[in-house]
Amino acid sequence: MPTAERTASRRKPSPKIANQWLRQILSLLYRRRSLSRIEIVETTGLNAASASHALRYLLNRGLLLRSADRNQITFRDREVFTLNAEAGYFVAIDLEGDRLRFGLTNLLGDIRCRWEECLEYGQPFAPKKVVEGIDRVTRDLDSTQLGRVLAVGVSFPGLLDAEGCLSAVNLGWTKVPLLAALRQEFPWPVFFERDKETCIHAENWLGAAQNCRNALFLIAEGGIGMGMLEGGKQLLGARGFSGEIGHCKFIPGAEDLCNCGQRGCLEAIASSPNIIRQYAERTGAAPAELHFADVLERARRGDAIALSVFERAGRAIGSALSTAISLLDPEIVILGGDLILAEDIMLPIIWDQIRLMTRPRSLEVVQIVVSRLGFDIRLKGAASLAFQYMLEAPELVQRLCAPARDAAPALDRRPGPRAMRER
Repeated sequence: MPTAERTASRRKPSPKIANQWLRQILSLLYRRRSLSRIEIVETTGLNAASASHALRYLLNRGLLLRSADRNQITFRDREVFTLNAEAGYFVAIDLEGDRLRFGLTNLLGDIRCRWEECLEYGQPFAPKKVVEGIDRVTRDLDSTQLGRVLAVGVSFPGLLDAEGCLSAVNLGWTKVPLLAALRQEFPWPVFFERDKETCIHAENWLGAAQNCRNALFLIAEGGIGMGMLEGGKQLLGARGFSGEIGHCKFIPGAEDLCNCGQRGCLEAIASSPNIIRQYAERTGAAPAELHFADVLERARRGDAIALSVFERAGRAIGSALSTAISLLDPEIVILGGDLILAEDIMLPIIWDQIRLMTRPRSLEVVQIVVSRLGFDIRLKGAASLAFQYMLEAPELVQRLCAPARDAAPALDRRPGPRAMRER
């Protein structure tokens, strides 16, 4: 047998790397940031050989970085692996209601570029504004960087139908074909998630609920909604309409008119526009000349009317959370949106109402905290959503792991593979 043939016959075939191995390791390092080889094996449950093959594969393709770290127990150096943050990018979009937010994030969800535009609450606008926002956060990328853009994550209010048409009172939209607009302009897969689910998703992957299997996230801004994590999975309901706590009624006899057409909804009492409305009605001020921060600052200075408006809103939110805690028994309740700004005024009122209305045993374990992910929570959540669902698509995992990616489809804007996740 010729020498070359004998060498080829003895050469071991390259091990076949299962997508599941790659998904497990990439997902783990996304959430834990850095781990040793032993920690990866123990946490994923992979055998040592499978983990080694997958780690070598990801290192060779530039997805992982490797460094040495001194173990403080054994005082020996150990290999530590981290994701290469610049190996890929996501476009994140937050359709919050009174502003549009766009971010270009790296693989770990760190925002590299942002752009936002204020909107008039409830006034419709053309989907081209969303297209323009994506253009703004990607236009400075060179061809190599454009080739690393992997997907788009969209956090949206309202309801998205099976065709990708969005209806949202806060945006003034009724069946606006947002998915079609994005498909026409961009080649990247698009993943959608409702804003309250995006928030609990972000907290579970990156924030206060990382080690929790049962958590609630209450967001109060232009509207009010609740994201719910039960047994490690999001509670979405039969049609994905769960968490509409803003349209439940917690103050008997309240006549405040809600955008939904009903009276006495939590949102009509405790959302930011309605806090402004109540203050303006009682003082004679022009609502258009006030912002939430103005009313908040007046409350901090001891303005009796502002304090009474926040008292009413806080009692309503506390009543809502008492009901939710009693029903769902969470480990943690996270408050977001404008409640972050108003933590010093609102949190004591909310806690007082919860204690007043909830049996003590239900409060033995639960924590109530304000989100530390800030106002970027939906951008970070949209990016982590795109990362998570990218891992579920074998073709996208392989694209992420490709040694080099051609940016031509992004530059030419020719249609490419896409996906929609309706939440």
